[in-house]
Amino acid sequence: MKKVINLLSVFTLFTLLTFGTETKAQTIAYIVTEDIVPQMPAYKRAKSEVEAYGKQLQKILEGKQLEAQGYYQEVMKKGQNGELTPKQEQEAQAKLQEMQASLQKEASEADQKLAQKEAELTKPLYEELDAAIKKVAKDNKFTYILDKKFLLYSEGGIDATSKVKTALGIAW
Repeated sequence: MKKVINLLSVFTLFTLLTFGTETKAQTIAYIVTEDIVPQMPAYKRAKSEVEAYGKQLQKILEGKQLEAQGYYQEVMKKGQNGELTPKQEQEAQAKLQEMQASLQKEASEADQKLAQKEAELTKPLYEELDAAIKKVAKDNKFTYILDKKFLLYSEGGIDATSKVKTALGIAW
């Protein structure tokens, strides 16, 4: 979602620079998104749900890793005791490589699932933020609201962060 906000901010800045020569008075404000989002109740809920989901996935991976380690130790013990034929050693080695590849694949899939879950849970949050920004812009007759971190230069300006927080019901 940060990429979407970044792209939106860059697009807005480009539009501003392209059409900034209009004779109509334009009011530009900025917000500090990083001061708003972490204070939103929806963000706190989403963050805790993502963390819980991540812990679930981590537990599953750790269980499979322990299983692979147990098998490895068993094979090593049998190998040291001379209980394995060369063919059994090759089969055990192949199985260990397969288990390792499977673990890596599952870890990658877990990362993707976690990213999808985070996107799913934060989408409504950013929609709520967008609606609040639009409301503040309309109520205060701001032509543009940019994110402060994307301003290349600013000498003062209108900080609308507190107004957006108020629109979201965040006490500041």
